[in-house]
Amino acid sequence: MTRPLATRRLTRRQLLGAATAAVASATLGGAALTYGLEERPLTAPLAGATGMAPPLSSAVPVPEVPLLVLTNPAADPDFSAYLIEILRTEGLATLRSAPLEQVGAAELAGFSVVVLAPGPVRDDQVALLRAYVGRGGALLGIRPDAKLVSLFGVRPLGATAPGDYLQIVTGLPELDGLEEGLLQLHGPYDRLALDGARIVARSGNGDPLVTLHRFGEGMTALWAFDLARCVALIRQGNPAAAGQERDDLEGLRATDLFVDWIDLDRIGIPQADEHQRLLARVIEELAAAGPPLPRLWYFPGGAPALIVATGDAHGSRVSHIEQLINPVERRGGTVSVYYTPPRTSTVRRLARKARWSVEEIPVLNGLFKQDDPIPSPTTLAHWRERGHEFGMHPYVEDGLETGYNLYWSEFIKYGYGPLPPTVRTHRILWYGWVDNAFVQARYGVRMNLDHYHAGSVVRQADGTWAAGYLSGTGLPMRFVDERGALLSVYQQPTHLVDEHLMSVFDTGHEAGFDGATAATVTIAQIAECVRRYPAALGLQCHVDPFLFGGEKAAHVGRWLNESLDYAVAHGMPVLSAERWLAFTEARAAARVQRLTWKARTGQLAFELGFPPNPGGTAAVLLPLRHGGATLREVRVNGSVSRQTERRLAGRRYALVTAPSGRSQIEADYGALGGAGSRLMW
Repeated sequence: MTRPLATRRLTRRQLLGAATAAVASATLGGAALTYGLEERPLTAPLAGATGMAPPLSSAVPVPEVPLLVLTNPAADPDFSAYLIEILRTEGLATLRSAPLEQVGAAELAGFSVVVLAPGPVRDDQVALLRAYVGRGGALLGIRPDAKLVSLFGVRPLGATAPGDYLQIVTGLPELDGLEEGLLQLHGPYDRLALDGARIVARSGNGDPLVTLHRFGEGMTALWAFDLARCVALIRQGNPAAAGQERDDLEGLRATDLFVDWIDLDRIGIPQADEHQRLLARVIEELAAAGPPLPRLWYFPGGAPALIVATGDAHGSRVSHIEQLINPVERRGGTVSVYYTPPRTSTVRRLARKARWSVEEIPVLNGLFKQDDPIPSPTTLAHWRERGHEFGMHPYVEDGLETGYNLYWSEFIKYGYGPLPPTVRTHRILWYGWVDNAFVQARYGVRMNLDHYHAGSVVRQADGTWAAGYLSGTGLPMRFVDERGALLSVYQQPTHLVDEHLMSVFDTGHEAGFDGATAATVTIAQIAECVRRYPAALGLQCHVDPFLFGGEKAAHVGRWLNESLDYAVAHGMPVLSAERWLAFTEARAAARVQRLTWKARTGQLAFELGFPPNPGGTAAVLLPLRHGGATLREVRVNGSVSRQTERRLAGRRYALVTAPSGRSQIEADYGALGGAGSRLMW
């Protein structure tokens, strides 16, 4: 007679074998079927995804806000969508867009400031824009057609010049606080002679690059180069270098795109961001005779800056991963772990999954629980409940498509899915100019952290290592391809890198600092970020040093803890890439609607829609002074809101926070003190 299970004495091996068979049979109808499915390649969840962002609307918008961007699909290449991406990144949620060919005089009249993207124009469109400005409108032209240049107070010299440097003219009080040093300019610019306009910024040889001009009752501003394309080239590197091994790091990486491209004397400045802030500042000045332009602050809750905390892990155990999670969590933060499971056979993976399933049974837990296992789906669920992200870290040495499919399949087969929306590729291998983003989009990835501060590309001729912004930015923006098409994946650079600062893997390509020195370097960049250059600083802290133990773990741990302490002490939240993406997407989707402005009494009112998200709440900037009046009071949903002063590129704003959802915001500037304070007039 067979004894009941409760009284039988089974060995640990017998119990595991029985549990493996039971779990496999119950889950997939038998071990043979399970094995077959585990061996079979999986199809990417969004295999048909193109990776492209949704196209711009061609409908003419209702003039309920002051700012209109006129796109021009006839441009070649057409970076209109990226120009809008820049303006939204700068918080100008008051903008609307429409193709130039769809807009007439009646539609233009409803907007106080119009931004014209590059491209050819017809004679009737020239007449339309001249009439708009002549009647008091403000027009900003980005590398406008030669037919329009007289509207901007310049004459074409019939020549272009290669990329150079841009420098803002000093002595213009309205531009105080903007970067006065040189900013790199990639791409050609049109050589122009002044014919009534005044220079705001010039090239290294004195050519006008940004100008302002009064025309009729209105004003114009001109950029002599395609600003959007220039920003893309600063951020994404040299497209002509795609596919070329140019640095001393083995394998093609994003860093190869920046060799002989980034000026190491300027790397401490987020140059792309400063180009954008000049654009936003000139738009605000053009708008001085109309309503104040509300702007969305870059970071949740009005924080001065932010740390995007991440860590790559290669087959690491739970205890090693928790040595990264716990310091972040103690400071109220969340972190992204990009994990490569240990490669194993299908049989061993099935056995591991069976063990995990048995561990969920209380009476058997003690028999099968390992002292220091690799993460199980249950462990992941606990981490994710606490706000952390656990994503894949694919190897792509054999190609992007092959690598992403293989490692995504492994991730899913371990039960680690669904795949979160951010990623970093192993060894930050990079294909083409933006090929990684196209492939990642097929797996639902919407933020990439492969642009990485490392290697000889950031080493000065004298041997010192330059800290700063390899990609010229501390802000996430979606990638753009060579033709100007906007992609669906955000570029979030990784600025603060443990393996670059310290000898984590002993590659010979690192600065080799100890933990204290590495922390000093990182803290200096964080301090400058808080003081002057608002940024979301991507931080990479590998989990591997905690596996190695000893001095490596001690140095990395000290660097991590001291850097986080300084950031948190200065009001910087620490967010996982997943939470930062959620906030970034909510901010990009935010809209200002129904804006009204009573110039006589200085009353501004508008509705803000900001989607709920786990990253944080919206913060709104309102200029402290506008048209000769000073901001007195701000009400959010009928209640007086606490204001804090925030300086951005030298200009003073009142910052107020608003809850998620729809908010009604009212600002009282009182009676205006004069006709306004337009730039230099």
